[in-house]
Amino acid sequence: MDRVMTAPPRTLGRTGIEVSPLGYGTVPIGRASYPSDAAARLLNEILDAGITLLDTAAAYGKAEDELGKAVAHRRDAYTLVTKTGKTDGYASAWSAREIQATTERSLRRLKTDVLDVVLLHTCDADMLRTSEAVEGAVRLRERGLTRWIGYSGDSAALEHALDLEVFDVVEASYSPLDQDNRRLLRSAAKQGVGVLLKRPLANAVPGRTTPPEDEYAGRYWPRWQALGLTRDDIGGLPWLEASLRFAAYADGVTCALTGSGKSENMRANIEAVNAGPLPDDVVAHLESRFDAVGQEWPGLT
Repeated sequence: MDRVMTAPPRTLGRTGIEVSPLGYGTVPIGRASYPSDAAARLLNEILDAGITLLDTAAAYGKAEDELGKAVAHRRDAYTLVTKTGKTDGYASAWSAREIQATTERSLRRLKTDVLDVVLLHTCDADMLRTSEAVEGAVRLRERGLTRWIGYSGDSAALEHALDLEVFDVVEASYSPLDQDNRRLLRSAAKQGVGVLLKRPLANAVPGRTTPPEDEYAGRYWPRWQALGLTRDDIGGLPWLEASLRFAAYADGVTCALTGSGKSENMRANIEAVNAGPLPDDVVAHLESRFDAVGQEWPGLT
């Protein structure tokens, strides 16, 4: 990978950690079919290119194992974010005991003594209110398993998480097709909470002319059709570049996460972020179009 991150680093809220504005999400390398040698090569290329935040989860298949094997020896080169509360197969494990056990397993897999950030993995609002999840996360920080704690989720659940005022970092969805969290991202930043973005490319749906076969990505297709956007709306830019620049430079955002098993895709994402924010009029148009058409659309978790 011969493209280097030149966009300036940003401070991850009150943690004080400096991170690159583009991070790597490890879902692709967690798939059973993804070769270990390819994962090691890609992860090291990503670090060499100047990406300094790696985002993983206990539920991401073999991702934590691959990351630990490939780059644990470079631990000082990256900020390590993982998630708890969901385990293999995305089974829920929200008791304080389960959260600790899952996190301890993550530490072993990742071959590290301490995690930088542990997020509660898409814990819904009712679970935040009634389970031991929040208490379990706080204990992780008190016991020194992680330096900082956070929450990954969207919309009403994200708002409730912010109202608790115990989390140092949040991770939420944001893209031209998914802007429900816009106000909450700005609110988080004002509280000193670091903001990570998931799915800034809207699962590569912007610009498509046919529906995606993948059901997960397919949730974006009706939105893409309803918004009726064209290349003219983004000054003729490639759609995925515009989507990433829109998200990575949104107000309050610290780091936008993209995941790919291909180095050429990560190279393109680095180039997009290095190109800087979209023109103000393009951003305003994408926001106003969403507000006109998608004001009832919830954040896609």
